[in-house]
Amino acid sequence: MGTCLLGVDIGSGGCKVTLLNLEKETASTLAGEYFTDHPRPGWTEQDPEEWIQRAGELIRKILLTTATDPRDIRAVAVGGVTHSPVLVGENQRPIIPALHITDSRSADQARRLEERFGDRFLEIELNRVGPMWTAAMLLWIREEWPDVWGRVKRLLFPKDYVRFRLSGSHCTDWVDAEGTLFFNAREKCWDEEVCSYIHIPRHWLPAIAAPWEIVGAVNEVGASWSGLVQGTAVVTGTTDTLLEVAAAGAREKGDCTVKLATFGRICVLSDKAVADPGLITYSYLLPGLWYPGTGTKSCASSLKWFRDNFCRDIREHENVFSLMEEEAGNVPAGAEGLLYHPYLQGEGSPYYDTDLRASFLGMTAYHERGHLIRAVMEGTAFSLLDSLLFLKERGLSPSPPLRLIGGGSKSHLWSSVVADVLETECVVPRLTDSSLGGAMLAGMGVGLFDTLAQAQERFFRVDRRIIPDPQRYDVYRTLFSEYRKVHDVLEAVNHRLSAFQKEQYWNGA
Repeated sequence: MGTCLLGVDIGSGGCKVTLLNLEKETASTLAGEYFTDHPRPGWTEQDPEEWIQRAGELIRKILLTTATDPRDIRAVAVGGVTHSPVLVGENQRPIIPALHITDSRSADQARRLEERFGDRFLEIELNRVGPMWTAAMLLWIREEWPDVWGRVKRLLFPKDYVRFRLSGSHCTDWVDAEGTLFFNAREKCWDEEVCSYIHIPRHWLPAIAAPWEIVGAVNEVGASWSGLVQGTAVVTGTTDTLLEVAAAGAREKGDCTVKLATFGRICVLSDKAVADPGLITYSYLLPGLWYPGTGTKSCASSLKWFRDNFCRDIREHENVFSLMEEEAGNVPAGAEGLLYHPYLQGEGSPYYDTDLRASFLGMTAYHERGHLIRAVMEGTAFSLLDSLLFLKERGLSPSPPLRLIGGGSKSHLWSSVVADVLETECVVPRLTDSSLGGAMLAGMGVGLFDTLAQAQERFFRVDRRIIPDPQRYDVYRTLFSEYRKVHDVLEAVNHRLSAFQKEQYWNGA
C-alpha cells in the first residue's frame, strides 16, 4: 500500500497542496492564487469553480514534479477557509459565488440576529454574531436574493465543496460547523432554533464527521479533474487555521500562533471554551483543548491589495513580494512617520466595526513606495498587537515563543517587524501550510499516524528564530500609541464615509 499523503488547502486567497512521502521523509508544497472579487464596497466573493480548477492543476503538478504515482497516495484531506457558504443547486453546482469570510454586507442582519437571540450565540455557539458568520450571510441572501434562496438544494463550505466534487460526500466537520453560528458547539449538533429562524431546511445541512474520519473515496468525477485514482481514501478535513495551528506543532495550553495570511489571526490554546463577545472560539483537534483567538480582517490581503494597485510595474514578476520587501527594507523602522490602518474591509478585533476604512496618515512628498510598503507591514503588525493585547486582557496569555504561520511568515522583514511590534520572541516553522496539517489528518484517518502528536513530532521543525530588537521598541511603542489615537479620531469620519459609499454605490448611483 502507498505511503504518500495529500493535503489540499482552499485558503482565503489561494490554494496550496502538500504531498508527504513517509518513506522518503519528504514534504513538497505547491501554491497558486485565485481571483477574489469586490463587486461593491464591503462585498467579497470567490468562484468555487476556480477552487476546483486551481486544486486540480496543483495536484497534477505536484504528482508530476515529485514523480509520484497517484496509486501511491494513501489518502487525501481537504482544509479551507471557514464561514463562507457554498449554496449548491439542482445540478450539484454553486448557484452564486461564495461570500468570503471578510464580506460585510450582512451587518444589518447580524444586528437583528443579535437582538433576536441575545446571549444565546455566546452561550450555545460560543461566539458573538457578526457579518463574517454564515448565519448573517444566509439571512442576507434569503432577504435580498429570494430567487437564489428558492433554488438551493444543499449547503456546503469551501473544503466540503471540493471534497464533494472529489468523492460525492455531503458532510462537514464540527469545527467548520461552529463557524456558522447555527451549530451547538458544546453538544456538536445543529441548532434547530437558529436554523428555524433563518429558514434553513434540515435537508440542506451536511452530516457531521470527525476531522480525521474517512468519509468516502475518490470517485470517477473526482479522478477526472484531480488526477488521483478512484478509490483513494478521502478524509473529512477541517478549517485552514486549525490545520495551520496543528502543522505549527501547537498542542499544549498557551501555545500561540500568529497567522500572517489574508485574514490575520492570533490563537492561544486554552483548556476551556472562552465565550467572550470579542473573541472567536473553536474546538481544537485534541480533546479538552480550544483555540480562542482574535484577528485583523486585512492582513496579507493589504500587501496583495497594494501589490495589485501600486506595484503594477513589478506585479507580474515571479518574485514580486521579494522585490517589495527589498524596497521596504531600505526604509527605517517607523517608515519615517507614515502610518497605515489596515481597515480595507472594516476591522475585527478589538473594534468589530465594519464601517472603519483604511488610511495612510503622515504622508509627505518625501515618502516613496518603499515607505508605503513598510507602513503596510507595520500597520498590520499594529493591528495584530491590538488583538494580542485584547487576548491578554481576557486572561489568555501566550507562552513564548510565538509561532508565525501563513504565507506572510516567509518574509524575513515582515516577520521581524511583527516580532518587534509584539516585543516577543517568535519562531517560524519550516512548514507552516494548512495543507501540511491536512496531510497529517489524512495520515491519522488511515492509521499511518496514531495521534496528532506523532505526526507533529515527525514533521515539525523550526526554520528560524526571531529575537525582537529592543532598540526598535521605543519607535513602535510611540507609533502604536498614535495608531490607536488615529482610530479614535477618525472613527466618526470613517462611519460617514462608509455611509456615503453605501448610498453612492450600493443603491446603484
